Amino acid sequence: MTTFDYSQVSCDLCGSSNLIINKEEGSLVCKECGNVVAKNLIDLGREWRIFFGEHEESPARTGAPSKMAIHDKGITTDIRLTGKDKFSGMRYEKAISLTRYQRRIRVSSTEERNLYNAFVYLDEIAAKLNLPDRVKETAAQLYRKYMNECSHKGKSVRGLLSACIYSACKLCDYPMPLKELLGKMDVRSRNFSKYYARIQEVVPKEFNNKIRSNSTLNYVPPLVDRLKLGSEIEITTKNILEKALNSGMIAGKSPLSLAAAAVYIACTLTDNRRTQRQIAEVSGVTEVTIRNRSKELIRSLDISIEL
Repeated sequence: MTTFDYSQVSCDLCGSSNLIINKEEGSLVCKECGNVVAKNLIDLGREWRIFFGEHEESPARTGAPSKMAIHDKGITTDIRLTGKDKFSGMRYEKAISLTRYQRRIRVSSTEERNLYNAFVYLDEIAAKLNLPDRVKETAAQLYRKYMNECSHKGKSVRGLLSACIYSACKLCDYPMPLKELLGKMDVRSRNFSKYYARIQEVVPKEFNNKIRSNSTLNYVPPLVDRLKLGSEIEITTKNILEKALNSGMIAGKSPLSLAAAAVYIACTLTDNRRTQRQIAEVSGVTEVTIRNRSKELIRSLDISIEL
């Protein structure tokens, strides 16, 4: 039982205002004489549970958070029939009708249908590319913003999404080779450039510099992981790139090609031999480019190794 301050309520027998509420029975009881002042009370307290480490006033347990990558943000009711549901005759037909009607009202307008189709395709691409949720949510937010602020008639959903995903990867510091993205989405580079320029119109101005830049260091962990190398290679590669970037001798070069070349040099320095062909296969950079970037890094850092 928990004590509450009921300034407007008092016991009708003894007049005491020292009242307590019995949560199990839902009754208000006088603490002085034991008189039940009220019954069948409504619990006006919090409806969520508190787990260890959570704040008492946090309502995070009341339901799933809204998601930008769902056309209705995931806040509507979804009626589904499973194998465990057993209906017979008219009840089964009514359940089917409710399910069909509920699907229709979830996508009732042209805009909602556009978002629904776009985000279904976004889920498929995110699964193929192993994109984290933060990238997918950012891409969905960019797509929504473009739909609200710009004319989308005659625009390819696939092309707009490719530009949104690539911009989201840059905003979230997630390495994504453009060639791999366009290959998975079957979008031509010429069309991508057109849609990418359109998406930049809705990106907030404070993030423009981040969109234009792409950190070379972000490409190192995925390359090391795909080549099944250890943390020693990753640390050595990042040290090579940081020294090269500080020297300013490799400005204007492709971040992915620099990362691939630095991994090749780090493997050579630590006797973890990987051929240029192996690195080229996992990075999508040609062997010639890796060889040329490796020579440039060696000259800029004055490293003495044989390639």
